[in-house]
Formats: sequence, structure tokens, C-alpha cells
Amino acid sequence: MSAVTIDISKAIELSHVSVPAQEEYRMELDTRFTEAWPQFHKYQRLDDAWYIISEITMNTHCGTHIEFPYHHVKDGQDAADYPLSQLIGEGVVIDISPWRANNSKITLPELKSAAANKIQAGDMVFFYTGNDAYYYSDQQHDRPWFTTDCIDWLAHDIGITLMGVDTSGHEVRSEDGAPQPGQPNHELLLGAGIALVEYLTNLDRLLNGRFLAFVLPVRIKGAEAFPVRVVAFPQEPTA
Repeated sequence: MSAVTIDISKAIELSHVSVPAQEEYRMELDTRFTEAWPQFHKYQRLDDAWYIISEITMNTHCGTHIEFPYHHVKDGQDAADYPLSQLIGEGVVIDISPWRANNSKITLPELKSAAANKIQAGDMVFFYTGNDAYYYSDQQHDRPWFTTDCIDWLAHDIGITLMGVDTSGHEVRSEDGAPQPGQPNHELLLGAGIALVEYLTNLDRLLNGRFLAFVLPVRIKGAEAFPVRVVAFPQEPTA
């Protein structure tokens, strides 16, 4: 699909709207009229004019966010270095909602069955559970998890370019749901140079076809992760 043929009216938003007061991690928005900022006092406004400037202080993992190799790889690519070729491309959504219950384990045979030959080399692959409905609730961290051989298969056997989930993560958990020491799934995926997007939404709208996705974070040197706006343009009719 050529960029000139994209119908922007058909864009599907895949990112949650971030509400500073409700974010789990720190996100503070300080909005003032220009004259209230010492550094902007020279930009005078008329008494009845609306002229504001804001400052945001936030954690890099707020809301829908992308995690780069630098998150777990000392010499890995960060938000400034990660290649654009892996942030724009064709993608597919895999339905793993049968495992949406908290702490469900997804094995490699189960993943291969769910994928049913839908994934192609070079794809962005997003995984749908439906648990994005729990965002900003006490079930926000309810999610399944993948065995590490699933991530190895995606990264090395298939050769995906980006992985996304509509939950708080994809990491291995203990039988009681507690985190295990280390993060083998992150280390394997990011170690292969493949970024991870967490807390996607609206993936159900892309279950029936392939799409072109744009995942474009701000380029900040040294940032291991950053909130991101993800949009998809269906290539085929979707439900």
C-alpha cells in the first residue's frame, strides 16, 4: 500500500487516551497562561486572550507505550535510534482472547494454533485479549502470559518486526501470578532488536484483515520507552 493511497478517514486508533490524574505511573500536566511562566513572561497576552503553555512530568511507561531494546539491553537502541522501518509496516492481530483470564499461560502449540498461518515475516504482530476494557480499573493488570519459546518463535523463526499487546505486558509469571525474577520474554524480544508496545486498545476492529500501522514515538535520546500513538489503516474490509 502506498502512502498516497491511505484514506485517513479510515484510521483506527489503537492507543488509550492518557488522563494524567488516572495514570498508574506519574503523569503531571501543569498548564498556565504564558505570563505565569518565568521563561515565557516576555510573550504577553491580551487580557481576554487564551494563550497557554504546558509542562508535562511523566514516567516513560505511561499509557500506551513502546519499549525499546535499551530497556533491557545496555547497548540497545533507544527512542532516538530505533529504525523507522520497524515502526511503520504491515501488521496482523492474533486473537488470544480464549486465554484472557488473569494468569493464563499460552504455550507455543497454542500460539501456533491461534496464529493459524496468519503471521508473515516482517509483520508487526498485535495480540488481542479484550482486556483493554479493564484500563483504569482494579483489573488493569489482568492478563495472560506467553511461554518463552513463544517469543523465540516470533522473533527468530517468524521474524516479526514489532510486538504489541492490549494488556500491561507479556512477561512470564509464576503459578500464583507473581512476577518471576528477571524478565526472560522482554530480554529475548528486545535482545533480538524488536520493540514491544503495551496497553493497546481497539484491536477487535482489526481481527478480520491485515493493516498498515504507524507507531511513532517522540525521538528522545536515552529514552528506553515512551508513550506512543498507534494508528492502523485496514487493507481489507474489517468487521
